[in-house]
Amino acid sequence: MYSDNEIHPLIIRFFSEKINNDERKIVEDWINESPENKKFFNDLREIWLASGANQNADSYHLEEAIEKFKRQIRGRKGSRIVRLRTSALKYAAIFALILALPVSFYFGSRINTSNNLQTTISCENGDRTNITLPDGSQVWLNSGSQLIFDNNFKKGVRQTYLKGEAYFSVKKDSKNPFVVNASDINVEVLGTEFNLKAYSDEKNISATLVSGSLKVSSETQQTVIKPGQKLVFSKENKKMGLTELSDLSPEVEWKNGRFVFVNESLAEMEQRLERWFDVEIKFADEQVKQRRFSGTIDRESILEVIAYFGYSPFVGYRIDGNVITMYSK
Repeated sequence: MYSDNEIHPLIIRFFSEKINNDERKIVEDWINESPENKKFFNDLREIWLASGANQNADSYHLEEAIEKFKRQIRGRKGSRIVRLRTSALKYAAIFALILALPVSFYFGSRINTSNNLQTTISCENGDRTNITLPDGSQVWLNSGSQLIFDNNFKKGVRQTYLKGEAYFSVKKDSKNPFVVNASDINVEVLGTEFNLKAYSDEKNISATLVSGSLKVSSETQQTVIKPGQKLVFSKENKKMGLTELSDLSPEVEWKNGRFVFVNESLAEMEQRLERWFDVEIKFADEQVKQRRFSGTIDRESILEVIAYFGYSPFVGYRIDGNVITMYSK
């Protein structure tokens, strides 16, 4: 079974004929799983063909595509009345979200200007997103993050640039190494899964390896990380440190929409909560900042998350617009 975040980009790659044999098999198997999947695929294909996206991706606009699709449906002749299928409209929003990314992301098209040799994917505070790179690698971007990759991505070194936090699932390609540039360090992989956190307003950069191997380099150091290890690079003293982790979930579960914290103070969670929900958190006193919690919370609304901390007999809170103030009871 594949999630929507995994299958939707593959369908677009299928339509644009930018898909490899393994990915094509995944889409075909998914279509055959149920009549609903088949109907969904056929609806999107009709919108795709009506849009002319397969002929000229650069001039593609979803709104025009849907209107053209409606006109074609209304213009069909025959003994039975044909209506625009509700599922096509239902999933048009999904289609719009997928295609909201730059067309060069999916189609490999290039903007031939001297100052636009790269594609930028941004994820605002309060959001997270999953994208598929031209080589088939998957990237999950966390709130307040940005990923940049060269438009000649599939030729030579697969070069990317990260600001913020991302989880990478890299397609193995020994001839074309995958490199992530993150501020003061570079991470090089051949095929692996790892989390990289490199926010500009934080003192450290961290890389956590789930599988495979990573080579992390700075101006003065270089080290190889093994699965289950977390590397922390200090921007202040330019030194690296390795830690063995018995539980990776606090580092990686954000990509699945879960906030995991183990014996963390509210002060330590402050920045993550602010990015996740696009709010401002204030502390009325020093004592409440040091209250520690452990738990796993699904990423629902900020009200539910704050209420979780409010169950404590020691923590109270008040909300004023998007400002949340915590205080000691």
